[in-house]
Amino acid sequence: MLVNWIVGMVIPLLVGAWILRRNYRLVLIYFPLGVATSTCINSVGFNFFWNILPHTRNEAFAALPMDLGIYPVTGCIMMYLILVKHVRPWPSIVVSALLLTLIEYIAKLMGHVVYFNGWTIFWTFWSYFLALIIAYGYSKLLKMMFPDPLVDRSTR
Repeated sequence: MLVNWIVGMVIPLLVGAWILRRNYRLVLIYFPLGVATSTCINSVGFNFFWNILPHTRNEAFAALPMDLGIYPVTGCIMMYLILVKHVRPWPSIVVSALLLTLIEYIAKLMGHVVYFNGWTIFWTFWSYFLALIIAYGYSKLLKMMFPDPLVDRSTR
């Protein structure tokens, strides 16, 4: 379980804090969305498609570090690249989904992730892709409702 906390939460939060240190508003907007999306997808997945180590009575507990770490941080960094660095959205979404899929594939090869009921690494990619599209769609919705939510209004 310690590995889950270090690899899934501590390291991603440190990397994310360093990359996003000047963009706290972006983190405040997208981090909770990442946590919610990850938790929802994992809740369905643990009941029907996958398990992760260590086995606990509540599988969601083993995934908590990832739900609070690597998944929302990856989404925040992706949105940072799109909104602040002006990287094209679709390649950013695909690369982020591929990165998360690669990390999970390595965990699967190491025996930390077990798939069942026909779930494969292919479906894993699409689950990450869907979650990242939700984040990007959320940014488009915010842009429609609030023309520039990341601009500091006090400096105008």
